[in-house]
Amino acid sequence: MTGDDEVQELKRQLAAASEAARDAYRDTTRLIQLLALLGQPGGPDELMEDLLAVLSDVFFTDVVCMAQLAGDRLVVTGSCGLPEDDPGFTDGWAAGESALAALSGAVPVAVGGGVRGADAPGSVSRLGIRSAAWIPLSGDPYADTLLILFRTSDRKFTVSDLRILSSVAGRLHLALQEREHNATIEQLAHFGHLLTRHLEAEPLLDAAADLLRRLTRADRTWVVTVEGTQAQLRAHRGLPAEQVQGWPRPAAAVDEPPGCGAGLAEVLRVAVSCENGPTALLYAGRERPRPFARGTLEIMTIFGNHLGVALTNAELYRTLAERATRDPLTGLANRSALVSHLDRLLSAEDPSRVGVLFCDLDGFKSVNDLLGHEAGDELLLQVADRLRHGIRPEDLLARFGGDEFVIVLDRIKQLAEVAEVGGRVCADLNDLFTVSGERVHVSCSIGGVLGVRGRATPSAMLRDADAAMYVAKGRGSGQVEVFDEDASHRSRDRLDLRSELLLARDRGQLHLAYQPIFALDSRAIVAFEALLRWTHPHHGNVPPDVFIPLAEESGAIVEIGQWVMEQACRQLAQWHRLPEGRGLGMSVNLSPVQLHQAHAAERTLGVIRAAGLHPADIWLEITEHSYLRHEVTQYASALGAAGVHLVLDDFGTAYSNLSYLKRLPIEILKIDKSFVSGVTGGHLDISIVRAILAIADSLGLVAIAEGIETEEQRTTLRGLGCRLGQGYLLSRPLPAAQAGLLLRPQEQMPARARNAR
Repeated sequence: MTGDDEVQELKRQLAAASEAARDAYRDTTRLIQLLALLGQPGGPDELMEDLLAVLSDVFFTDVVCMAQLAGDRLVVTGSCGLPEDDPGFTDGWAAGESALAALSGAVPVAVGGGVRGADAPGSVSRLGIRSAAWIPLSGDPYADTLLILFRTSDRKFTVSDLRILSSVAGRLHLALQEREHNATIEQLAHFGHLLTRHLEAEPLLDAAADLLRRLTRADRTWVVTVEGTQAQLRAHRGLPAEQVQGWPRPAAAVDEPPGCGAGLAEVLRVAVSCENGPTALLYAGRERPRPFARGTLEIMTIFGNHLGVALTNAELYRTLAERATRDPLTGLANRSALVSHLDRLLSAEDPSRVGVLFCDLDGFKSVNDLLGHEAGDELLLQVADRLRHGIRPEDLLARFGGDEFVIVLDRIKQLAEVAEVGGRVCADLNDLFTVSGERVHVSCSIGGVLGVRGRATPSAMLRDADAAMYVAKGRGSGQVEVFDEDASHRSRDRLDLRSELLLARDRGQLHLAYQPIFALDSRAIVAFEALLRWTHPHHGNVPPDVFIPLAEESGAIVEIGQWVMEQACRQLAQWHRLPEGRGLGMSVNLSPVQLHQAHAAERTLGVIRAAGLHPADIWLEITEHSYLRHEVTQYASALGAAGVHLVLDDFGTAYSNLSYLKRLPIEILKIDKSFVSGVTGGHLDISIVRAILAIADSLGLVAIAEGIETEEQRTTLRGLGCRLGQGYLLSRPLPAAQAGLLLRPQEQMPARARNAR
């Protein structure tokens, strides 16, 4: 080789080395630029858009795109160089040999010197593509995504280009996966929060269909719930009208999701379990051959878990709302729901009026106490069922409490309509009920009012209807009374007294009066009956038959009864310290409410002993009208065993007297004053009193006649064999100081005390 040849060879080698250095520098620069872009923050869409633009510049391409294989077509998922409306984004391209070779071999493929046929698909074919490269985004043999670069120049993609593109594609795949995952987690957290704000099932499922469509980028989404053998379409986005028709469907039909035969290329389905609720099915579908992104099914599953929690919360909310607005026994609206409904009706702009019927069962207490609470509940259920079938669909039936029901009548014109409905309700209930195998009869007292929208209030209407009901009850069972002003005033007075009674003791308005129980032959006092009195600053002396029921209704009778027992025992202890008071007894009335309190016997004996008395000093009066339950027998037995004398008051006025004499350790019977008042003029009353005395004598009991007002009555009772009595003949009930004077010998008594007798 000559010197010139050597020089030329050296120059050639130098040029090649320089070219290689330039290529290496260029490749390094391109790789650094691309890697720097991959490291920048941003979402997957932004990353793909920026990277494709940089690849186009760096590799001098006319079109660069990402495409995913769906069947035998490549669907473009991102591009630099294609118009936004290019069919490749929707219909896809036919997959050419080079694309399929790159995917099947998981290796890059390059073509130069002209690209023909399916390798230059769709609108790309019109550009005159001379060279192209197909780079698998992943080395996974199941990879389905390609990075595709097209050039109109004759410059081929070199081995170095393909190596760099493979490296970038692999990193792009990892970066997209990470960013899609992060974006998905962020979206799921956001969408899960959006779901939990819905506390009712319908808006929740509607929101789920919308959020699912956004999350999966589906063309159609729908939600189906399955209960038993029936499936129901609950919400959807994008379903055609024919797919919305014909629901509910058999549950088996949802195995073939609606829409698969109506142009959907791919459908994903996820089942959602809801605790204590129906199973929900989530569907997402795409109309064209554009596959869902990898991991979409997993995303739907996670979203379904969020939905399951939200559905469980919605069901819990529904249950709580149901409990808050429904009576747990009958399932009717409760008092809270009643007031809300009535308030809505009265606030509406409508020329018609609103009617209210307040219904109270007559005779329910006797059924409840004699047959038991379970029987009482059974009766209430039957009554509710009859009432429910006797009103219009637009009317509201509510259980106000206990054995009280309220009917709200909408669009009423006149009060006569309210009275007519009330009469119909009374007729529906005026029939026998079968409860616990027993045939029982109850009737209903009903009060009705008519309210003007915009003027009446729920509280005023319920108060006035309650007042009218009490007027109806006063006329007898099974009566209907519509509103009048007098009934309203009486109701307000009654409510005022009930609320003020709770404070009456602390205000010093309650006191005890004492009426002697005496021997009919000698007039000697053997005991006093302690009687509760209420002196109201405005209403004056409130009768016991008015305020005692109020105290029992409010529960105040328990505390008041304890106070009465303490005062009576303390007073008896004072009289025992007097010579003339030795051996004196004290009779105290007990309310049924007190008898049913836990540990009642222990508390009663504790009060007696705390006053320094013996239990035998106390007579406890139980009225026959108490309808005493089984636990009272234990209470009475404990007191009787300790020495307390039990008195059965108002004997002969109820139907259960003989059973009480058998169940309870009764020692004393009180003959009701209604019989005593007639012993001097009626054969029937004398016969009744004689029968009562015979019962007492045969059982070894003591009889006390109540309401003795004349000397003739005393003489007749003595002749019948009655030994003890009480009444105005000897003395009216007196304050303690004046009652104590009755214990003195008659010659020592002041004239005022003698006159009081």
